[in-house]
Amino acid sequence: MQDETVKKTVLINVEENEIRAACLENHQLVDLFIERTDNLSLVGNLYKGVVENVVPGLQAAFVDIGFERRAFLHFDDFCPETLDLAKKKKPSKKSEGEEQKQRGKKDKAQMLQKGVSLLVQVLKDEIGAKGPRITTYISLPGRYLVYLPYPSQHGGVSRKIEDEKERQRLRKILGEIKDTNQSFIVRTAGMGMDDEAIKGDIGHLKSTWNSIMRKFREKGGARLLFNDHDILYRIARDKISDDIQEVLINEKKAHRDFSRIVKNMIPKLSRRVHLFNQPVSLFQQYDVEKQIQRACHRKVWLKSGGYVIFDETEALTAIDVNSGRFINKKEQEKIALKTNLEACKIIAQQLRLRDIGGIIVVDFIDMEHKDSRQQVEEEFARQTKSDRAKMTMLPISEFGLLQLTRKRVRQSLGHQVFDKCPYCGGSGRVLTPRQLWREMKYSILNLLNKKPLPLEITVSMHTRTKNYVQDKFMGALQEMQKKYKVPITILSSEDLHVEDFQVRYMLPDRTEKDEGRLTNGE
Repeated sequence: MQDETVKKTVLINVEENEIRAACLENHQLVDLFIERTDNLSLVGNLYKGVVENVVPGLQAAFVDIGFERRAFLHFDDFCPETLDLAKKKKPSKKSEGEEQKQRGKKDKAQMLQKGVSLLVQVLKDEIGAKGPRITTYISLPGRYLVYLPYPSQHGGVSRKIEDEKERQRLRKILGEIKDTNQSFIVRTAGMGMDDEAIKGDIGHLKSTWNSIMRKFREKGGARLLFNDHDILYRIARDKISDDIQEVLINEKKAHRDFSRIVKNMIPKLSRRVHLFNQPVSLFQQYDVEKQIQRACHRKVWLKSGGYVIFDETEALTAIDVNSGRFINKKEQEKIALKTNLEACKIIAQQLRLRDIGGIIVVDFIDMEHKDSRQQVEEEFARQTKSDRAKMTMLPISEFGLLQLTRKRVRQSLGHQVFDKCPYCGGSGRVLTPRQLWREMKYSILNLLNKKPLPLEITVSMHTRTKNYVQDKFMGALQEMQKKYKVPITILSSEDLHVEDFQVRYMLPDRTEKDEGRLTNGE
């Protein structure tokens, strides 16, 4: 049933080899998808992979799927039944599949020998220095169902379909039509759909699977077998439902293509797809650009005057909740609880919008009472309920820390819109001028204490460092010149990195040499 209180809109903006799709709820940006022609996502794609290296210590194998960087396959993501595919064997029965799964825990390292061909699916795009993560537990999404081809995979009904009568009805349909060796999961979009629609989706998915199997069994090495469609198809499949009031697209071809996809997939909703033909930008008209900019900020303000800090690192994401003001002891618990409850909504929105994954630690304002911490836990669980990403959450500790994991399949928004800082190399810090002077001084003294003594020394540095040295340490430089009777000149150079300096010196035989700190900040 459509929620009358929430207006849901999808905006699709096409420009300069990039498509961005924004999902709005009451004009609030809740999801953002970006696809660039020079950086297409691999998630959901199926490949014929070839095992290159098995590392038992990591409980993993590295697999060639046709790219320069090898894909990572953890033993937990390896389904032994996939080995039957190359042999053209039918999958084992359910009970046999379970036995094989248990046995596989012991001897997966032996099964995954170098050169073995595997049917794999990409779980995560490569992020940073990590290659794509893959699995052999295949899942093919349709409009209403997800197809699971192996006996050891279990089907069912999406947890987000909460009505028990509807769940029983859908289970009955699956029980009547599913293959004993294969399973299906009913997606949220399957709620309320009749037998004919669900059976049609089953036929489509089985046909797709048979096509993939034919390609997999053909001779040849690592290659793409199935492309999980472009962003327009995925948005139509995964995001367009009865509760979407309007879809606006700013480009004629994309509007034509998307309308055709929706008409074939959900005919009754095709009239909700419209071309946005205004001189102003679509995302500006709906205030999406500003909301994207705010999602890129480290600090997000709360209406109460408090704020939340988001710090993403390679290992985890730390989120810090602050009241933004002094709290006297008498009101501490009350204000802490109020601010933490308000922060729950913002954190849930930002986790989804920024697509932050991995380990996440939220440092809430300290609360003394256990029931206060429980209220915050319940509110956080309620706010994250609509997030499609899988989450695991621990109770708030006595220190006010809430730990959770969130499964991310693509690069976070931060990784898509930010480059690593060329100055600090991503650390967020640069050396102080005092530390650079210290290193510079030791380099100069090292030359002055060598034989033969230089005739002259010239030190080039960034203007920031030169100004500091002139202001604080010209006396020390003059003392060195006087003691060793060697002229020392300092020069500024905007071409040098703020952390770098170059020491150039001339020897008695008139040869010139260089040394110093030239690391480009790394």
